Amino acid sequence: SADEDGDGLSRKGRLSAYLLAQRLLERRRDALLIFDEVEDVFETDDDLFALLRGRAGSGHQKGWMNRTLEDNPVPAIWITNRTDGMDPAFLRRFLLPLACTTPPRSVRRRIAESHLGDCGLPPALLDALADDAALAPAQLGAARRLIALRPETAPEPTVRHGLAAMRSLLHGAPTPPRRRAGIAFDVAFLNLAGGIAPSAIVQALDRTGHASLCFYGPPGTGKTAFAEILAEALDRELIARRASDLISPYVGETEQNLARLFRDSDPAHSLLLLDEVDSFLGDRREARHSWERTQVNELLQQMEQYPGIFVAATNLMAGIDPAALRRFDFKLHFRALAPAQRLALFAREALGDAAVPVPADLARHLAALETLTPGDFATVARQRTLLGETLAPEQFLRRLAGECWIKGEARQSVV
Repeated sequence: SADEDGDGLSRKGRLSAYLLAQRLLERRRDALLIFDEVEDVFETDDDLFALLRGRAGSGHQKGWMNRTLEDNPVPAIWITNRTDGMDPAFLRRFLLPLACTTPPRSVRRRIAESHLGDCGLPPALLDALADDAALAPAQLGAARRLIALRPETAPEPTVRHGLAAMRSLLHGAPTPPRRRAGIAFDVAFLNLAGGIAPSAIVQALDRTGHASLCFYGPPGTGKTAFAEILAEALDRELIARRASDLISPYVGETEQNLARLFRDSDPAHSLLLLDEVDSFLGDRREARHSWERTQVNELLQQMEQYPGIFVAATNLMAGIDPAALRRFDFKLHFRALAPAQRLALFAREALGDAAVPVPADLARHLAALETLTPGDFATVARQRTLLGETLAPEQFLRRLAGECWIKGEARQSVV
């Protein structure tokens, strides 16, 4: 990768060095060549190398490159971070294309342990590093070197600040973490239409290992929380993405992001959750632009081909494309809390014990809050924590009523 003066080789020089190595080692039966970062070769506009991107007008040059890829006497591994821009005629010459996807969380945890396990970091930080699927092993190695350069500083803030700065440089502003729920979630407070028990869903997915599910219903009813519970019960990593994580202003890039999301997830060890799926699955009959239809088509194709567990969540079911609905094995309607669930959750959160009977006057008011959801309880619990308050049951109830009133006002303003 460097010439005799220590300078980096040009694209032409790198390819020439590869060809020379082929000739020098052609009689060695124990030789193997690795040609790394070949996108650097494929992205040149040189007259000679433009053929690598399919832009050369000379069929002779293109044929020469095909023979180079086909007739190499020494086995070679070509490594690249991306294949876009490469001529398909060249791609077809590779004997075994192998996509190296993001490893599952358990493997990422071992990688974090191998790089930083002896640096005095708390296990919680190593767990957090394993949760970050975009974190490359090289970044962990850089964090270790940074610790060595700053022996006077505690290793934990050094790692956190260093990786945060690198993450911002590579990926821009980080995606905000999901807000803490405020209350412990319990499947007993799921109100699913149709009589399907949450435990039956877990058993079905555990038995088959693959399915497409659509979770729909008002905000706060437990759609995302149930996806997290499913992933934990099935011992799978939850890969959660919002529509805003994937939508791009550039034509065709949203479709590429959708395809990459499915391609990079491990169907055997992960559960893929796509929130706000209505942004991608709008009724194609109502589409005004071609890209609206292509996004629907891309997601439907990925859903059909995905051999793992895929969960789509939406608050807006009415506008979903009818063809998309047929692709889901389960369409689970998450509803507001049933009367008995309201009483039990109120007793747990406001009275401190789910087994304590709710006073009759409070129970009567709770019965009138028909839009009450677990998310409303979580909101009031967060308010209580943030303000350092101790709410009396009557105060807790008034806060819940306020949350329900706001939802009603929001619906009226939309109408």
